[in-house]
Amino acid sequence: MKRITTLCLMLVLAIVLAACGNDEDKSTDNASTTADQEEAQKQMEEMQKKMEKQQVDPDETVATVNGTEIKGEEYNSLLSSAQQQSQASGSDPTTDDAAKEMKEQVLKSLVGNELLLQEAENKDYEVSDKEVDDELKSAKEQFEDEDQFNQALEATGSTEDEYKQQLKEGLLVTKYVDSELSPKEVTEDDMKTYYEEMEKQAKESKQEDSLPKYDDIKDQLKATMEQQNLQTVMLDKVDELEKDADVKYNI
Repeated sequence: MKRITTLCLMLVLAIVLAACGNDEDKSTDNASTTADQEEAQKQMEEMQKKMEKQQVDPDETVATVNGTEIKGEEYNSLLSSAQQQSQASGSDPTTDDAAKEMKEQVLKSLVGNELLLQEAENKDYEVSDKEVDDELKSAKEQFEDEDQFNQALEATGSTEDEYKQQLKEGLLVTKYVDSELSPKEVTEDDMKTYYEEMEKQAKESKQEDSLPKYDDIKDQLKATMEQQNLQTVMLDKVDELEKDADVKYNI
């Protein structure tokens, strides 16, 4: 059974949809522009080949968590998502250092998700069919119609039943995290300190004019910092759970 986190799968779906939406004919009579486009396309294809070389056999067991196997198919899906995020930020995910770091992050994420899922199940958290159906409905509403959702889902290599199982597991983990973990509260002082650091970095890069005013991004800052604090306590919990778990990394 695939155990990719809901967030990761939705990211992949969004990327697929964006790619489909941009598949338009933008030909031009400008020979120079055409040559540039061909060169860019060639570079993209070469980059894609390099990224694919980092993948593993889909049937290979990349890790086990208390006897539960995590397969290469799951690893490849999350790796692909991480690679595309890296590219979007302007980084090259195929360098030796980047590839090594990404491999470790992907494995840690998959193992961490499985540890949290198992802990949620051990503590008897449950998710109803209605909750899963509501989550599925919400996901489908992000697409123009059912056909477009199915096409994007098919492109990720998942069926709707598999996706519903992933949604259920994601909801279980969310219930557990919301009930059991207590991230640090974000205060006004915290946000101002965070913004001051942003100002400092903007000045160092001579981009202070492009930095929005504090009041304009205050809510966004709070949401970002809350997410960071939540991630911190989740990682701490994963480390705690892993100490008492039987975890084996195979790649």
